[in-house]
Amino acid sequence: MDVIWGVSHNEVAWGQLIAIYLFLAGVAGGALLTTSLTDLFSKNQYPKVIRSGAYIAVVSIMLGLGLLVLDLGRPLSFWKLLLNVNMGSVMSIGVFIVSGFTALSVVYAYLIWSSAAAQKNMQMTSANTEVAAPSVGQRVQAIRKPVAALGVLFSLATATYTGFLLSDVTTNNFWNTGLFGIDAIPFLPILFLVSATSAGLAATLIGAFRGTDLTAYKKIDMVLIIIEIVLISILYLSVKPIFFSGSMGALFWLGVVSVGLIVPLLLSIYGIMKHKNVILPVCGMVVLGGLSLRYFVVYTGQLFR
Repeated sequence: MDVIWGVSHNEVAWGQLIAIYLFLAGVAGGALLTTSLTDLFSKNQYPKVIRSGAYIAVVSIMLGLGLLVLDLGRPLSFWKLLLNVNMGSVMSIGVFIVSGFTALSVVYAYLIWSSAAAQKNMQMTSANTEVAAPSVGQRVQAIRKPVAALGVLFSLATATYTGFLLSDVTTNNFWNTGLFGIDAIPFLPILFLVSATSAGLAATLIGAFRGTDLTAYKKIDMVLIIIEIVLISILYLSVKPIFFSGSMGALFWLGVVSVGLIVPLLLSIYGIMKHKNVILPVCGMVVLGGLSLRYFVVYTGQLFR
């Protein structure tokens, strides 16, 4: 029997591959959201953040899709999901959203890479006093801002969809929990959106922390952590205590609450007050907390109904 954290894989239909896929899709959405908004509004003040987020987004979503295809058991049949979009199926709509997100993330990562390569070549080449006509590369870069704007929309849709995928299972009392008991407002999409944004931002900062003042981003991440703590508290008060018992309870209190939220928040406050660079430990724990949350939600929803 294959057991992870005290959970038998025979007891669940969606296992660790789905949990990791949801996590990676969330990180990808949060990373692309971070880099797209930075690219649109920062006036090129944070080039490292833009590059880091763009590359993390495309790598994360590719890895996540690979796990999703592997989990299907019949990977060669995945293409059928792309051609048969059922607007009444959350999973089918999700495949369409994630496919669009993947295409955008690839295009955007290429634009960021080509822009960085062009700037490097310009620095290595002596300046030419003659004004040159716009190159093909420059004309291609003209679509970068529109792609970033679309990236914001698809990032939000991708991060939210991962929650809708679970909450659409109406027979599952845990996954189908409504915000403040209001069934018309599913809770998981809101929680997953905030968690994905926080984890994606944290992953982006890990890749961009050297030689860059990231104080503004650290403050944003603190706000996201606080919002997530509030949402987690609402979840705890909205469902039965049994959902937080056993091995999944240990994962929740240690992985999600302590490592993923409380400790990073305290370290962030300390870092800002003392002007200390605590990006790596804080962001590393936030990312780990995001993974723990997906594991907790996916497994708990199937073990206790």
